[in-house]
Amino acid sequence: MSRVLAVASGKGGTGKTSISVNLALGLGRLGRKVCLLDADLGLSNVDVLLGISPELTLEHVLFEGVPMEKAVVRVAPGLDVVPGGSGVSRLADLSRDLRSAMSAEFSKLSGYDYLVVDGSPGISSQVISLCLACPELLVVVNPDPSSITDAYALVKVLSENGLRRSPYLLVNKARSRDSAGEIFARVRGAMLKYLKLDARYLGHVPQDPHVSAAAARQRPLMELFPASGAGRAILGLAKNLDEARLPQGVDQADPASVMEGTLVRMRESSPFRSERSPSVQARRALDSAINMAGLLENPGRQDRAEVAARLKSLLVKARSVLDPGGLPLSSPPVKPQAVPVRVAVISSDTSIGDILSESLGAAGMAVNTDGGRADAAVVFWRGSRDVPERRLAELGNVRYVYVRSVASKEVPLFGRGPAEVMDMPFKLEDLAGAVRRCASGPK
Repeated sequence: MSRVLAVASGKGGTGKTSISVNLALGLGRLGRKVCLLDADLGLSNVDVLLGISPELTLEHVLFEGVPMEKAVVRVAPGLDVVPGGSGVSRLADLSRDLRSAMSAEFSKLSGYDYLVVDGSPGISSQVISLCLACPELLVVVNPDPSSITDAYALVKVLSENGLRRSPYLLVNKARSRDSAGEIFARVRGAMLKYLKLDARYLGHVPQDPHVSAAAARQRPLMELFPASGAGRAILGLAKNLDEARLPQGVDQADPASVMEGTLVRMRESSPFRSERSPSVQARRALDSAINMAGLLENPGRQDRAEVAARLKSLLVKARSVLDPGGLPLSSPPVKPQAVPVRVAVISSDTSIGDILSESLGAAGMAVNTDGGRADAAVVFWRGSRDVPERRLAELGNVRYVYVRSVASKEVPLFGRGPAEVMDMPFKLEDLAGAVRRCASGPK
């Protein structure tokens, strides 16, 4: 397990990649084992700042089946680098098998103390997906007014897409300690007021001609001028980061789960393009929802609430594509001829109630969450321990499907055993099939 830190900025020119490279070197100088991943697949330049000419890059790992260990380059004691490439537009359309293969390759990076991920600047789907998937986030800003505005815009978009953890903020090219503090206060104040999200101040790097001098020689600042003002500041930032407590609700992570989460989110962001037919849009949306649901398989994930929120949003969008008139998909156009049978769907995981309800609604079933009567009918209870046997007795001879998390092998009996048991992760159509079988089974 590693501490995985995404380094991002709202715009180019903030010095984000220079910070990524030199911060990784600083952590290495503290005795930590660090891997720097150049994930700027549009215009990667970590190799330029390090003065290396790699033969194999992340692109070869992603698209050509090259083993991860062959792309790793040792650049300094304690620091390895995975150089970047291009081809970001191809990531969202990868098959499930290819995504699984990539996750297996990224698991080879789990032996590092830190995985520092240098992404692209801006707010593209790749950037948003990567920042949300990484447990820790560092936003780089400089005194340029547009940089301050764009840094806030980046955090705002991330917040709208489910970010709930406090990002670090670093002021680069600062004119003074006081001016850096003022910039941090402005961004943090706006975040607190409008996003209800806090920020953590990692520190600042002063404006220093040694930075551009090192870049001109295609060597990192921490190698050529470690005693410069910027060099000393970056080493101090590395110490601050290494000594900082992880944000609440954040833990170390498996690089494989970070990669998987990034790819699934990227796939999620692309299904609703106007040139696609509604049926294609809906199919892509539901495929993405199934992939997103798979992220909930691991009960130890730190971002389960964020994943659940995004999955719910995706299913709502899919429903709107299939039903542009606004009528609920759960309202059948023709009343079933058979006597309706209510089916209870019970889960041991309290966090997936909305997901199960939205999934069944997207499959055309009426979802009733309060135990009342409904025509086609699913009754969902949040949390199996909160389901008293008397509720089942009140509802009559109701059959139920029990959805079991991967961590639980127990099947509680609520007066009678379940008609079917489903293990997470599952496919939407499998859950819908289980409910239909229960509805058409013995009364």
